[in-house]
Amino acid sequence: MKGREDYLFGMLGGSVLGIVPSINAARIFETIVLATIGAVISFFVTRLLRWCWKKR
Repeated sequence: MKGREDYLFGMLGGSVLGIVPSINAARIFETIVLATIGAVISFFVTRLLRWCWKKR
């Protein structure tokens, strides 16, 4: 069983190290900004909908 885990971790580590050099810093920043905007919009839409439902 130990050999199988070593193989799995080796495969995952190799995959991650193979992907990391192709990641662009600008794309990471863009993803963070878009995720933040999406979270803020989601929060305010949820608050608006709760307010509308309580008003009924």
